[in-house]
Amino acid sequence: MRIPLLVLLACVSVAPLLGDDVPITFPADRTFLPKSWIAAPIDATMEPLKEELHEQARAIISTALAKYPAKVRERYLEGIFVVGGLRFYDVGYGGTYMANSRRIVLVYRESFEAKGFEQRFHHEFSSLLLKQNESLFESARWTAANAPDFTYRAAGVVEEQTGDRSEATKVLQAEQKKTGGSGSSLLQLDIVLMEDGFLTPYNMVSVEQDLNEMAAHLFTNHELWEMCRRYPRIDQKVDVLIDFYRRLDKSMDRLFFRQLTTTPKTKATP
Repeated sequence: MRIPLLVLLACVSVAPLLGDDVPITFPADRTFLPKSWIAAPIDATMEPLKEELHEQARAIISTALAKYPAKVRERYLEGIFVVGGLRFYDVGYGGTYMANSRRIVLVYRESFEAKGFEQRFHHEFSSLLLKQNESLFESARWTAANAPDFTYRAAGVVEEQTGDRSEATKVLQAEQKKTGGSGSSLLQLDIVLMEDGFLTPYNMVSVEQDLNEMAAHLFTNHELWEMCRRYPRIDQKVDVLIDFYRRLDKSMDRLFFRQLTTTPKTKATP
């Protein structure tokens, strides 16, 4: 879902700027969404996030933002909207991004684990970064990590809509209809798929979704390095993704990401 945001919300709770860049806002209604999203066939609806959950959501997002060099945040991200529920085409979403306005929309609920919510931020931000810097991403090297006979459901690098909705929306809609749930099962790690270079079923939708979920784990999951050791196709994609981030800021090399997810060993007491 990527339609330019032209109208900012009129009634929101606004967090102070993080350092010198990204504001976090909590919309009270859907007026912050573009009119084209609210109209059919998208029929966008949202639920505001309960005020007592604002600080929890803000703290997790602040942790996520702090993992990026200030130059990257300032140049590529204008703001973050956090809501309690979000639906497009009558399909529940966990988040989306607005490419032209460089903003992200995230859904937060009290039941969410901090790690999963943070991963959703990195997932969406990686799309914004890819959309703005597609020429820096080595797509041929990425797809070379897949089996020769594999084809993503959506063509191209950045997933575009075909018909009235994207392939990602179609996959999510089918999963929600089948399970009666949120579709989060699509994001569950699958060791069988890792042999073929994919972390989850959702990774197989498009290059963009593949990159999104790889980024979500690159910033948060120390187990990704063991996956790289065991599965050469995963390792190749991680290399391509790190090279992409390194072109945005040279400090974001492999050591940078290893240190993000490595917990310092506790020193033994005498």
